[in-house]
Formats: sequence, structure tokens, C-alpha cells
Amino acid sequence: MRVALCCNGSLESILSGVGIGYLAHAPARKLRLCKAEAAQPALDERLVNVPAASLDGTVAFATRVYRGFERRVSAGCPLKRSGSCPAHCKGSCATRLALAAANDDDGVPQAIHEYVRLGFQVGPQIRNMLSDATVARLDTLARYTLTECEHTRQFARFSLLEDGSYFCSFRPKADTIPLTGGYFAARMRDEKFCMVDPAHLVVALHEPGQRRCSVSRVDPDLCGELASASTQTAEGEKYVHAMWRRFYDSVGLDGRDASQRGYGLRAHWMPKRFWGGLVELSPEALDPGAVVPAAYSPTGRGHTKAAVPHLGQGTAESQT
Repeated sequence: MRVALCCNGSLESILSGVGIGYLAHAPARKLRLCKAEAAQPALDERLVNVPAASLDGTVAFATRVYRGFERRVSAGCPLKRSGSCPAHCKGSCATRLALAAANDDDGVPQAIHEYVRLGFQVGPQIRNMLSDATVARLDTLARYTLTECEHTRQFARFSLLEDGSYFCSFRPKADTIPLTGGYFAARMRDEKFCMVDPAHLVVALHEPGQRRCSVSRVDPDLCGELASASTQTAEGEKYVHAMWRRFYDSVGLDGRDASQRGYGLRAHWMPKRFWGGLVELSPEALDPGAVVPAAYSPTGRGHTKAAVPHLGQGTAESQT
């Protein structure tokens, strides 16, 4: 009889499942890890849920498994002994587990399970086994997450709200907000902002001066309420969106229409699934609204649109 251990998809739950398999002395061929929402047992499998212990207990147990794996694959690493270990390595054999766990693929738990088992078996040699199917599978998952992290840094758009804070709603195909929150905290150190990922029910909050974001998992109702904040933009924010739309149109190359040659190039570097959240591509950004923010007013004070030239007049340089 084989066993399929069901976890919630988090790295803590997955590593807890791996640790349970070790403590039970279960052979790798008799144990499989899967996400609870995607569990589909085979004819000779029995579904067993990873025990829902207290959060502190689960994290402590998962940390024990992680630290043991880290020591096993890092101690006596041949690349470190030869002096050829990359300066940016920083134990990537172990840290890539977090990248893989952030992937939305249903096969993530089993891929991490097999990789950790292999790491405990071969130790630091796993660093050189790039062609091994188990290592290659985990590397593929981790690289995809890194790509989604880059997409998050590039395509997340913030809007100024009425209370003076900034808000962003973004839907990546991996759980990237916890991984990229530090980047936005560094870029917007003096700002208060909130990032919401409705797909993964994750919220990142930042207060002015903080070096990191506070990341939390929320229920769908609260996530929906936070996402609705995007409609409560500050007065004059429509004008800023229109400026970005105008700037993008001014510096862009001709021929990017769906019926022309350059369209495929833009769709490749700027995936279409993000277009709905990009102000530079939003049809709504064509309307600059009735208020010009003080920062963009000739007198340094806010004005209505009738008091200053329309955004569509003049050259691109005068509008940016």
C-alpha cells in the first residue's frame, strides 16, 4: 500500500511531510506528496493529510528538516573546496526550495520531496547533478518563479489613494509578493503602500521607513475588500495615469498593433496577461480627468484641467 501525503502547498507543510516520511522510515517509492486541493489517489494509494499541528510546531519541524538538508548539501561542497563556488551562491541548493514552493504547479510537493531525498542521499554532489531528472525538475520550477518575480518587479503598478498611501493589485502565476516585497520596500522606503495578490490571497503592507514589508495571508472576503481600494484614487491620479499612457505612446515604435509586425515582440516582453493592470495600456488612461496635480502644474498648485493646457497638446518632452 502506497501513501499520498496531502499538504497545503506551503514550504513549511511540504517539508513537514518530508520529515514525517523520514520519521516513519517510509521508502521513497511508497510515499508521494501532493497538494490537498489537487489530490487524486491512485488505485493502490491511501490519502493521508499532513497533521495540522500548531503553526509554531509546524514551522519548527519544517525548519529542522530544512537546516538538516542545508547542512547536508553544503558541508564539504566540492565547489567551495576548489574555490570555484560562485559568490552569489549562498547555499542556493537549499534556498531554491523556497523558489520552487512558490510555484503554482501541482507537482511542486513531490518535486521538493524527491529533491530533498536526493540531497540527503548524495550530499554536496547534488550541486553537480544538473542533468539529473530530479534536479532539473526542481530547477525548472525555481526558474519559473524567478521569472515571475521579475515580472512582478516590472509590471506591478501603484496608484496614489485618497489617504496618501499607494496601492497595487497584481496577479502573478507564482506566489511572488513575499519574495519581492523587499525590493519595493527599498524602492519606496519613505512611502506607505499596500500590495494585494488576489490569486494567492497575499497582502504586503509597508510603513514609511521600514526596510521590509509585513506579509500576511488573508481570507477571500478581506482580500476583495482591499482590492476594491484601487477605485479610491487620489484627486488628480487620473492625470498621472494619462501622462504615463502619453509617454509610452510617445517613445514606442510604430507597428505594434495586433495586425502589424511589432505586436508579437511587445506581447513577448510584456505578457498579455498583465495588460489589464498596466496604466500605459489601459483605455481609461486616455482621459486625464478634470484635475491636474500640483506637482505637474505650471504654478506649483493644483488646477482644474480648464486652467492649464490639455495633456494631449504640445510635444512629448513638454508633457513628461
